[in-house]
Amino acid sequence: MEKRKLRVILPVVGLIFIMLAAGCGASKTYVDQTVSEERARSEASVSQMAKDVAANTAELGKLQSLTAQLEKKTDMAINQAKGFEDYQVMATYEIYFDFNSSKITMDAQSILDQAGDKMTTDRKAVMEIAGYCDPTGSAAYNMDLGNKRSAAAKYYLVDNFGVNLYRIFSVSYGKNKAVEMGDGKPAYAKDRKVVIKIWGPPQ
Repeated sequence: MEKRKLRVILPVVGLIFIMLAAGCGASKTYVDQTVSEERARSEASVSQMAKDVAANTAELGKLQSLTAQLEKKTDMAINQAKGFEDYQVMATYEIYFDFNSSKITMDAQSILDQAGDKMTTDRKAVMEIAGYCDPTGSAAYNMDLGNKRSAAAKYYLVDNFGVNLYRIFSVSYGKNKAVEMGDGKPAYAKDRKVVIKIWGPPQ
């Protein structure tokens, strides 16, 4: 920082020296004023440099923190994936929802009961729960609704069958993967669903 300050001040001092040596008639008052102005500008420049350094340091700290968090999450994901490389889909279930709803219906309960029995029987199995929506509404709203639907199915299984949360992986596709592309309510009803896949080791 001191070297930068000198690089700013030295050219000014040199200029004043040349003026005096050349007999430019620069008065002491003029010289003092010039030096004062240049000193103020140089101090402002140095102050800005210090602020920039502080800002860069803070930004670097944030990046380092985010990198550490990302590495931690990556390690967790790798650890969770270990042991499941050879798993295959053992069973698939689908449950449906009313329009703009994440409430589990009576029909859905009977299907979830089958999935719960399967998870209780095979303790090595894991479950994938994916929420879907029809094309009605915004992408953001439907993504949230898909999460609510998958969460409703997940907690039904947890509450009624004691399935551990670490054995359940949930996701929402919102309206991004609508299967039924019809333009009417009957077709849309088939997209308001949760698809459940139970994965297990090869038999």
